[in-house]
Amino acid sequence: MTKTAKVFLILLMTVVGKAQSQGIEWGLKGGLQITSFRGDDFQGRKPSSSSTAYDKITSKGGAATGYALGIYARSQESVFLQGEALISIKGAVLETVGQNTETAVQYGQLDIPVSIGYQTKRFDVMGGPMLSVNVFDDGKLKNFLSSYANSPLTFSPYRTYAFGYQLGAGLKFNKLGVQLRYLASIQPVSDMYISYSTPGASELSQSRFQQRAGVIQATVSYRLK
Repeated sequence: MTKTAKVFLILLMTVVGKAQSQGIEWGLKGGLQITSFRGDDFQGRKPSSSSTAYDKITSKGGAATGYALGIYARSQESVFLQGEALISIKGAVLETVGQNTETAVQYGQLDIPVSIGYQTKRFDVMGGPMLSVNVFDDGKLKNFLSSYANSPLTFSPYRTYAFGYQLGAGLKFNKLGVQLRYLASIQPVSDMYISYSTPGASELSQSRFQQRAGVIQATVSYRLK
């Protein structure tokens, strides 16, 4: 277990212990989000191309709409701790520069944010670390990168998990709450080296596709207890 994972586990256990000792509110949470990749541009050359020029692919060309759905638990004092477990559908849009072509990709993660915050009767602010565990993907990123590789990729370019952070604020109306926050991965959610051949070169060239995630999320929560 990495040092970061140990720290995250300690924080999660603190949330559980605090909730048990101080009383807890818990409920359902869901909403919409806009997600994108954040990282350096990728360059590559398709095996079928006779040109020595590289294609330049940027992830800064667009974002994808998704959603998140799950549960939350929060201690009840004014300075509170909160834990969440959300199935989060994310995505990104890759643009091939100069060719006006785009490739939309989608993937799903289990997001587990752990927050410390301050709340009044109507308002709260919070932030903290987050663990995102890869659950599934639509295979489009693997196929896209395989089109540039000297041999097709044999496994997913998405990492098993990535640590990140989240910051947000919200309003409460009796049992309902609304929240707006920003979530971002610190570790890459996708990280892969792509090897490809270039006419006239005896050795394979190599480029790295490494991207982090950025998410703007709006959610509604309903307190069950």
